[in-house]
Amino acid sequence: MKNLIASLLPLFMSASALAEDIGIIGSADGPTAVLVAETAKPSLLTNGLIVTAGGLCGVFLVLILFFFTIKLMQKILK
Repeated sequence: MKNLIASLLPLFMSASALAEDIGIIGSADGPTAVLVAETAKPSLLTNGLIVTAGGLCGVFLVLILFFFTIKLMQKILK
């Protein structure tokens, strides 16, 4: 489980954030603890992906609204 956590964390946070905020303590025969000093900030890449996904959702929302508006106007004008 410790290896899984350690392998997934870099996907969501930068290396400097991991080094400063999270510490994994334990060994093969003893208990393992994950210490979190503070909420780690997501990396710049993660922030960019979130903003891009939000922007694309907004574009598709506008396109869907245009589609329904056109269909409504076609029904009204018949």
